[in-house]
Amino acid sequence: MGIWAAFVDLLYAGLFGLSVVFGGNMGVAIGVLSLGFRLALLPFTLRMAYRSLEVQAALQKLEPELSSIRKKHKDDPLRVWEETAKLHQRHGIRVVEGRSVFGMLAQLPLFLGLFAAVRRGLTGSARFLWVTDLTKPDALLAAACAALTGISAAVGPHPSEQQRTAAALLPAVLTFLFLWRMAAGVTIYTLSSGLIGLLQSFLVRRRSLQTIQ
Repeated sequence: MGIWAAFVDLLYAGLFGLSVVFGGNMGVAIGVLSLGFRLALLPFTLRMAYRSLEVQAALQKLEPELSSIRKKHKDDPLRVWEETAKLHQRHGIRVVEGRSVFGMLAQLPLFLGLFAAVRRGLTGSARFLWVTDLTKPDALLAAACAALTGISAAVGPHPSEQQRTAAALLPAVLTFLFLWRMAAGVTIYTLSSGLIGLLQSFLVRRRSLQTIQ
């Protein structure tokens, strides 16, 4: 517990230092810290996204064989699983990689620590764009964050337009429902991180189109 508190204190000190640099504006400090944090992780998260794209492409090429396995052993789910695993192994496909799982788990304390530091730094006197009180919810800011989330999801590679629409609407709605009662400072944190998420979606989509060509 002491280590975690010290970690959050360190992040909060950085947040407070940024607010001093920006004239005491905690809203801008939250946005800059979140943006910088997410940008620093971009090479790692982008590498994982590219790897996921490669796995999806490989699985798509194997779909005829996978379909044949499912038809041949339709009454034996265990046999389907075994044959599918053998096929993946022959082609060097690992749907779930230990390195990726470890990387995602390693990021979790960082995000939670930053989130805790942001919540500690919220004050009612700061201003960010039209938001005059970072401690109170702001529906318009939450809607902007939800729209950004939806656009980011829609930009990603999807087999059909119908799936693209569903992939955009669901995360957008969930984001809005999560944020519309949260403090505006937390929404700024999410919005800034989402900007880098949108950049990643564009880069992954470009890689996807290059693969198709």
